[in-house]
Formats: sequence, C-alpha cells, structure tokens
Amino acid sequence: MFDEQEKFAPWKRFLTGSVVMVLIAATVATLAAFSQREDVVAAFEQNAIGNGLSKYLDGATGGPQTILLLGSDRRKADRKYGYPARSDTMMLVRLNPNKPVTTVMSFPRDLKVQIPGHGVGRINEAYAYGGPTLVVRTIEEATGIRANHVANVSFAGFRRGVDAIDCVYTDVDRKYFNSNTGAYVREQFATINIKAGYQKLCGTRALDYVRFRHYDSDVFRGARQQAFLRQAKQQVGVTGLFASAKDIKKIIAKNVRVDKGLANGANLQRFLTLAVKSAGKPVYQVEIPNLTTPTQGGVAYVEASNASLKKAARVFMKGPKQKGAVATEPAAEKDAEPKRKVKRVKTSKGLPRGTVYAKTEGRNQAVLAGFRIGLPVFYPTAKISGASYQDGSTRPYRMQTADGKRVSAYRIVAKMPNSNGDYYGIQGVYWDDPPILKNPSESRKVGGRTFDLYYEGGKLGLVAFKRDGASYWVSNTLSRKLNERQMMAIAKSLRLRKKGG
Repeated sequence: MFDEQEKFAPWKRFLTGSVVMVLIAATVATLAAFSQREDVVAAFEQNAIGNGLSKYLDGATGGPQTILLLGSDRRKADRKYGYPARSDTMMLVRLNPNKPVTTVMSFPRDLKVQIPGHGVGRINEAYAYGGPTLVVRTIEEATGIRANHVANVSFAGFRRGVDAIDCVYTDVDRKYFNSNTGAYVREQFATINIKAGYQKLCGTRALDYVRFRHYDSDVFRGARQQAFLRQAKQQVGVTGLFASAKDIKKIIAKNVRVDKGLANGANLQRFLTLAVKSAGKPVYQVEIPNLTTPTQGGVAYVEASNASLKKAARVFMKGPKQKGAVATEPAAEKDAEPKRKVKRVKTSKGLPRGTVYAKTEGRNQAVLAGFRIGLPVFYPTAKISGASYQDGSTRPYRMQTADGKRVSAYRIVAKMPNSNGDYYGIQGVYWDDPPILKNPSESRKVGGRTFDLYYEGGKLGLVAFKRDGASYWVSNTLSRKLNERQMMAIAKSLRLRKKGG
C-alpha cells in the first residue's frame, strides 16, 4: 500500500505528464479517481467484462503492460432492432517505464483480418460478433500481441470525459462539414460542422471530429484520433480535472468497462503505479506500413500484409530507436520491406525536393486569413509542389484562450496532391503559450528567427516561432506526408503581410 505522500503526489505527476489514454477510452477518467480507488474498483467489479475474456489476456501483472482501448456505441436504432454494439476505435497502448516513449498503435476499423470462428472480415466486425473477447483474439492472431488488459468506453463516456477535463484545444487541419439536408436515408452519415484552425473542442464536437471518416478514409480517422490524444495529453496540466473528480467517478461507473483483472484493487494499483512511472514520456505512434484500400466484391477494406502487421507489432512491443530528437524504427526492421522507388517531383532551385516557390498564391491566402483581424499575418512563399490552397478552409477567426481571453487567430490550409485526407497548414494566434507548443523537442535558429520543432511518431509534426506575444506554426498533415526539409523550408519561407498588401 502507498503511504499518504505516495498516494497523491504520483497522481499529480501522472495528470500533468502522461495522460496518454485520455478520452478515447476514458481511462483518464479512471485514473482521475486515484485517491478514491475503492469506489473505482467497486464500479469496475460491477461492470467487468466477462464472456471468457480473461483466458485470452496475458495475466502477468508485473513489468510492462499492454492495454487495449475500445470505443463503442449502441445507438437507439440498434437497441430497437436488436443490432449489436459497434466499435469505431481499437487502440493498443504499451506502458513500459524502461523505454523512452509510450507506444500506441491504432487499427483501422475496416482492416481486413481473419476473425476466429467467422472467417475473413473487417476487424470492427469482431466486436459485433463477440465483443471485446473476440477483438482480443482477432488482434492476437493478426499481430501476435497479447494484451494484459482491456478498457471499453461508450461514446457517451467519451463526450463526458472530454467535458470533464474542460475540453481539448485541437489543431484542426481543415474544414469538416456534412449536412444530411435533402439526402436519401441510405446516403446520410454523421453531421459535422467544424472549421479549420486551432480551437477548443468539447464533448459532442470532439466526438464528431475523432469519428469522422467520410470524404477521406478510416486511416485518416485513426490519425485524427491519435493527434487528438497527443493534444489532450499536452494540455491536461491546465485543466480543472481535480475539481471534476465527482463527475469523473460517475462517468466511470456508467460508461467504462474493464477486464476482471483490472477490476481487482491490487492489480489496479499496480497498473496506476506503472502509469505514474511512464509519466512524461512522449507518445510514439506506430504505423502499420504499406496499407492499401481495395474494394472487393463491393466491400471496401483496408489491407496490410502479414509482414507489415508483424513489423508494426515488433516496433510496438520493443519501442523505436532514438536518433537525436527523432524516433526511428529499429535498424533490424528497415530491410523487412522492399525499397520503393522514389518519384521525382517538381522542385524550385534552392528549395528541397518536392517544394516550389509560390509567393503570389501565399499572399492571396494572407488576404483571406488577415481579413479584419488585428493579428499580424505570416504567409508562406513556398509550398509543396502540386498542393492546392483551400479558400473554403482558410479563414480569420476569434478564439478563447485557457485564461478566458478572446484573441485573434487565422489558419491557411493547403491540400496535398493525390490525397483525400492530407492537409497541411499555417496557424497564427495571439497567444504566447498555447498548450500545443509545450515542451518542444528542440530549437533551431535560422536566419535570425528561432524555431521550435516538435517530433511526433518519429516525424516532424510542427515547426513554430513566437513574436510579440503571438504564436505561429506550420502543421504537418495527419499522416505526416511532409518530410523535415520540406517542413523547415515552408517555415523559413513565412513572410509578414504588409498593410494593404
């Protein structure tokens, strides 16, 4: 047992450093009641996942742990007609305090797999056929990974969990919009109206954002979910989570189910202690390489070879090697896949491959972005070759900071060529310490300007600088299509829009 000092101080460290399981599975809500562990255990015991799940889990309670996080929903229509619940989110998290990172791997819901007892199908069908138990078996068969624990949260729990931590500031890459007005029932899907730019997303809007997959793909949805998790982790230290303990406990009781092993008080204590020891570590997003999206017999799948799944599993379990500030795959894995030919693309002299000068296009975006706002606008004079600026997403706007101030902001959005879901952007906001810019990986001084660099999943995710109380940054695409040289080239190309220009 912990003494009183150990009982509370480690929990505070965990809150401010390592809420990697935020919201997708409301495991954060579980941990938020650390000082009231007995109440949490009682709720877990009452709603523990049965159906033979325990025999398919690794029962070891010491050392590193792998937890499977599931986000599921059973809508009114499903209950009315007796349809099973569905899972939109399947994510493995590996907690290992001996490694420099916490690894996370998401599974696209349309991933084509062998489902034990049911043949070939989409991985989310495993949940409909046999709930968490069959999902665990399916993932182990596909990857060889045997989870230690499972946490299953309803979408209502996700919404309430987001609200309980005072929402999440999110770097939204583009405009997300759908209205079902005038559409046939079979052509309808979830409505959404979220504009591009850094902003605060609460309950329902946050759920709409992380669940969206139409007009791009399931792969991009997984990337959105992981980006949301990273940003939630970054801002937890500025939320009023402690003041929400009672609400969070209710969320746990109503919306979170775990395996019987985690519903045990001693095991939960050990798991929380492990989480504390993993606090502060960056999140490494393990990608399943070489995914394809074929349609077979009228059914759309996401496909990965057995070699690709096993490779991702090895990186997930072992963790990546670190090279400076950038996480890279273990050297032994590099030759596992055949080398692909590099396509030559148009390049402007003095810029890295795949980047061109486009000053006029950038200045035109600055006019849209700077309309009637007091914030100085920096615009890019270079862009990715073939990328197209999105006039319908680029915008000026007002937003509220964590301390309640209303400030000016803008977003410039560019769409990558030959992609339905890759958008990069330039963000400006009159806020000198937004949560997204906490803890840069490194800083570089180039041409009289100091840039902060933020690496995510082994790739450069953001390049930022600050000026006169405002923050500016270049955001990579959800799937990190821009390489480091391209990101730096666009950041260095940013120029201040002159008045009247």
